[in-house]
Amino acid sequence: MDITKRTLTTTEESVLKNDLLNVQVWVDGAIDGKANNCKKRMIAEWLPKLYADESVTQIPANEDEMIALVVARSDYYNRVEREQGYPEGDPSDSWSKAQLGKYCDSRSIDYNAMNAEGQGGDSKAELLEKIASDE
Repeated sequence: MDITKRTLTTTEESVLKNDLLNVQVWVDGAIDGKANNCKKRMIAEWLPKLYADESVTQIPANEDEMIALVVARSDYYNRVEREQGYPEGDPSDSWSKAQLGKYCDSRSIDYNAMNAEGQGGDSKAELLEKIASDE
């Protein structure tokens, strides 16, 4: 992923150069540090889940491979997906009815919702049709 460049104002550049030897080195270090902390939290969150999952027969010792295993799982959702309640990208038949309903809610698309027990309401096909007709 390329990080979008941000142009500093003259004041921002001046105050950073007042404290830092090299602004770009500091920015790169800040990103590296944040990524490392996120990796530690993700591993701490997911190792117990993987140990408890009887379908998991091997867990890679390499951290990057372990994270690749996690993000490939159907029960993994990134921060955006957890916050909005549905996957990133275009709605598809692989989404649950609940996810399609949240997508409709976020875009004010009228649909017949499920009841509290998760039953009834529009089918997945009907939800997808309503989403497609709204675009």
